Amino acid sequence: MGFPFLERARWVTDKYILTMLGLFPLFVGFHGYGAITASKFWFFAVATGLWMAAALAMLLCGLIAGERYRLDVRPAHIAVGLFLAVSGVSAMTSPFGAQCLVGVSRYTGYLTDLLCAAAFFGVSQLAGPRRRYVWAMGISAAVCCAISFLQLLGLDPFHFYPEGTNYYDKFVAYNSAFLGTIGNTGLLAAYLCLAGPLTAVCAVLSRQRRDRLLLIPAAMCLALLVLCDVDAGVLALFGCVLIAVPVVIQKERAARIAGAVSGGTVAAGLGALWFWPGKSGTLYEMHQVLHGHLSDEFGSHRGQIWKRCWELFQEHPWLGGGPGTAPGRILIQWTSDVRQQTVQEDNAHNVYLGHLIDVGLLGAAAYVGALVCSAVTWVRRRHDGPVYPALGSAMVCYLIQDFFGMGLVLTAPMLWVLWGLLESTPEDAPDSAPEL
Repeated sequence: MGFPFLERARWVTDKYILTMLGLFPLFVGFHGYGAITASKFWFFAVATGLWMAAALAMLLCGLIAGERYRLDVRPAHIAVGLFLAVSGVSAMTSPFGAQCLVGVSRYTGYLTDLLCAAAFFGVSQLAGPRRRYVWAMGISAAVCCAISFLQLLGLDPFHFYPEGTNYYDKFVAYNSAFLGTIGNTGLLAAYLCLAGPLTAVCAVLSRQRRDRLLLIPAAMCLALLVLCDVDAGVLALFGCVLIAVPVVIQKERAARIAGAVSGGTVAAGLGALWFWPGKSGTLYEMHQVLHGHLSDEFGSHRGQIWKRCWELFQEHPWLGGGPGTAPGRILIQWTSDVRQQTVQEDNAHNVYLGHLIDVGLLGAAAYVGALVCSAVTWVRRRHDGPVYPALGSAMVCYLIQDFFGMGLVLTAPMLWVLWGLLESTPEDAPDSAPEL
């Protein structure tokens, strides 16, 4: 007889995923870049709240009607649950009190953790890995990239910038660099690290000819990633290729050869960096880090920021200072090379260090543990159609750039949705819904 209320909950979840992967990246709000973080947060919060209410109502009606459901609980679910529990305890014991709910700034508090975890749990239980989700993100990424290319030409067709300015007024008329429908170019690079590998791997592995068209947004993402000049994004893409290619190759012998080539490339690259003769630039900074020297100026002052983060971690090593409190504790400033302006930084620029500061060693370990569990899922399911390998590749690329990224609500919800899809099963997808 089936489970009609369960199917309705799955239908609602399907629309939620399409919304978060297709519409959320393009929504800038009504005040341009000046309020884009708040706009993205409220879009995410409202969309997730409405979806959760509708899905839970359907499931409750099903239970009343006699339907019985079975949860598919996996190690990643348990680890994410532990992360959420530790984050809650950290919030309750934090000296920042109620500020932990939303966060000191930029909506990085416990409420965002709850919404992201809800997206992960709900999607993993009520959805499945379908090509239409890859298409939704591919089309959205193509639109974002097209707008970015226009902005790189000096145009501002949608009036996202402060009045009378454009992209090339960055760090002069305004103290940042904004591009596309994500905003900050570092966060835009994080989005491209999700969309590019997702569409590229699905296009290559799919047996459907029309899926080859996904190579168009993949190429656009790659081009924009190079043009927006974010080293973290380019490094993440290179690292993704080394890690993902041996996994996504379907023939075992070829996969082993690719793994050997990737391992050799990493070893050769580290050897070259160890003996790098340069005196400046990113490669020189990486060379110095390998030799144990981390200068404050390295990585656009990430060296100074990370040293401060380590000091803050030592103040509350187990539970941290509370979710979303890092911006109120870091507060570093220096003089910029551009017009000698004073720059104030309140983000760890490393998501993993940010978790150490906010929720301590216990919370950060639970988060990393969940990622490791899902990495195992990715490897085990690499032969289950084109979407599983694509999901894992996108996550690998994004998580590498997280070593240098901000992990804000402008991109993080999409990671959690894709993460939920990776931990779902094909049987969970509604059979009646059309495939692209």
